[in-house]
Amino acid sequence: MHADRRFWRSIRFKLVAVSLLLILFSLELIGAYFVRTLTTSLLQNETQTVENQAHLMSILVAPEMGSPGKRTLDSVSSMLSSLPQYLNGAVYILNRDGYVEDTSAGGALIGQKRTDSVSTQALLQHRTVAAIRFDPLSNEHLLDVAAPMSTNGRFVGVVEYVVPIQTIYNTVREVTRIFYTGSALVLVLAAILGIVLARIITRPILDVTRQARVLADGDFSRRVRVGGDDEFGDLAMAINDLTAKLEDALQSNLREQERLRAVMTSMGDGVVAFDIELTPIFLNEAARHMLRLSSDKDAVEKMELMSEDLGDAVGKRVLVREMGETILHIHVTAIYQDGQKEGYVAVLRDVTEQEKLNRSRRDFVANVSHELRTPLTSVKSYIEAMRDLTAEEEEVRQDFLHVVGEETDRMVRLTRDLLQLSGLERQGQVGEQKPISLEEWLTSARQRFRISASSRSIDLQFGPIPSGTVLGNHDMLDRVLDNLLSNALKYTPPGGVVRVEARVVDEQHVEVAVQDTGIGIPEEDLPHVFERFYRVDKGRSRRSGGTGLGLALAREITERHGGLIRIESEPDVGTTVRLTLPFQREEVSS
Repeated sequence: MHADRRFWRSIRFKLVAVSLLLILFSLELIGAYFVRTLTTSLLQNETQTVENQAHLMSILVAPEMGSPGKRTLDSVSSMLSSLPQYLNGAVYILNRDGYVEDTSAGGALIGQKRTDSVSTQALLQHRTVAAIRFDPLSNEHLLDVAAPMSTNGRFVGVVEYVVPIQTIYNTVREVTRIFYTGSALVLVLAAILGIVLARIITRPILDVTRQARVLADGDFSRRVRVGGDDEFGDLAMAINDLTAKLEDALQSNLREQERLRAVMTSMGDGVVAFDIELTPIFLNEAARHMLRLSSDKDAVEKMELMSEDLGDAVGKRVLVREMGETILHIHVTAIYQDGQKEGYVAVLRDVTEQEKLNRSRRDFVANVSHELRTPLTSVKSYIEAMRDLTAEEEEVRQDFLHVVGEETDRMVRLTRDLLQLSGLERQGQVGEQKPISLEEWLTSARQRFRISASSRSIDLQFGPIPSGTVLGNHDMLDRVLDNLLSNALKYTPPGGVVRVEARVVDEQHVEVAVQDTGIGIPEEDLPHVFERFYRVDKGRSRRSGGTGLGLALAREITERHGGLIRIESEPDVGTTVRLTLPFQREEVSS
């Protein structure tokens, strides 16, 4: 049913219908003209023939009508009977008064007056008159011709000749029937031919239509068949050119989109697009990661909350948003198209590390300032106090000078550690490296701290030492081990134990562990002990002469040697610092 409706509305049906209507109109016009012309021609020919015959009879009968001595009915009748070819119609011989003198239609009409218009006009006008009339009695068309009779210039009557012409109308009717039959046959043939031609004509249009549909579906592989050099051929070539250009444009657009998508995906910064209502419509993977978005639903919810903040940030330079430990700088820019604002783009940058670095720098400056201010203040106070001392107070002056010397040494150590740490970070090198005997290195450390441990009543123990060497800078590694042992002794109360153990982790690494039974480190402080100037017990550290840079320097030196340092601790139980270094086992000769 749907196909039928489509056919009646199709251009194919319209072409056939228009063609048939044009043919039908042409046939009707030609038929009407032909029938009319044929009818007129036949009637004119018949009228001319009958007029000639009537005129001939008027010439033959006039002398009889113009001779009173000879005029008798018998002579006229004899005249009519001698003309049998005229007997297909009725002949009336009328005198000048209109009465029938003789007739071939029967004697009953002789002596009666003819009152028809043809004979009357001929009697009055003395000229030949012809007319066609329909006789309801015989149901036929009749041709009525009246010709005047004159003899010696004197009008003597009229010859009226009435001929049936129904055969002419029958002939015209038959011709009309044949014409209509032929027209119907022509229409049928024209319809068939029109359908075939319409199919041929509309095939390129249907092909172009199918091409448009497949183009709408994104298929650019199909091409329209070029059937010739006519307008449809030009249209097919134009459509094929359009398809090729659209395919190239789409491929170019897709390549641009892929490049843009690749750029967006590989960007370290997050990108989020919003419409004019600040509804999120796009975000890349970096933005998803920064905003911790696990699903599309979660994305919509979080982005809607974020858009509320962005509403206040539009037109500003940067919006800072903290999401847990992550710090984001968000730059919002409006998108314009044709002078109209279409939406916004927010660029998210994770500045957590940068902020941590800035915070570390600020803390470093503050800590250095604090570490220097304390001894400088002390030195200044003691110097001012010494100015007020008398010569008899030499012992007090010496005590003050001793304190000034200790504070000066502390500032020297702080400056030295800062310079060494800065040099390691800047240059990334630890100087000359060479194989160091693990046993000699640890034994030397035991000798250096044996007296200090004994003076503190601390049992300093060393476990078995594997045979082998570590590759490194001897002074730097001594600095690391000295710092670990010094801290262990500082924070272990009298009667405690500090033990150093060494074990081979694998064929290429050795682990040196410094264990103590000291006060330990709270769990919340463990992640920060390797930071510069970080102290768990700030007051005690300063009193013990520490700079706050020992562990930071130890980690930097260890890592520059390709090693690893980590710390384990439990408050009131003790602390273990594990130092892992590259190691080469010493081969034992057989």
